[in-house]
Amino acid sequence: MAETGARDSYERRGAELVGRRVLDVVYWDVRNLSDEPRTWDHGDWHHAVLGVDLATDAGPFCVEWTDTFYPYGVEVFPRPVLDARRLGPGGPEGWSVGSHPHWRTRAATPVESVTTFWETITVGPAHRLVDGVGVGDRQSHQVPVALRLDFAVGPVWLVAGMPMWPDADTVLVPADEILVVFDRIRMLRIGFPDEAFVAP
Repeated sequence: MAETGARDSYERRGAELVGRRVLDVVYWDVRNLSDEPRTWDHGDWHHAVLGVDLATDAGPFCVEWTDTFYPYGVEVFPRPVLDARRLGPGGPEGWSVGSHPHWRTRAATPVESVTTFWETITVGPAHRLVDGVGVGDRQSHQVPVALRLDFAVGPVWLVAGMPMWPDADTVLVPADEILVVFDRIRMLRIGFPDEAFVAP
């Protein structure tokens, strides 16, 4: 089954982060064409939007949102975001956040474990609006909506989610953006259950 093979590949790539030290972190977003500075640091969470580059002692990795598992999920790749995105005058831009206290404290120790929160997304059955005739069966998909990286000082969660501005406390999950969350309470507010994935 294709989905099983994709999940096995996903798990292998995520496991490659275990034991790696994160030396620098770069967030990516569409280019800021405004005169106002970009707002990305919201205290206990950061808005990385397109993806996160992790420069490690074993080479580059990135975490991006993808539609591999339908509709949106997070995935780890052994390459930087730059390899997947076209840069140009209006292309995406990245900025280093490795010196941010949340990341600087985690640079001292390696990633201890990687855990994924899989959510079951069910769609269908589908019917034509014109006459109500069925055109698609009910389908369920397992989607990796969040990734947890454990460090000695505490976890970091990377979520395929989108804040519903102006209410940043309301987050749509899954969605085609990346949130980086540093606090268990924030994860509970987003809607993740208080179980092993969220509890430190």
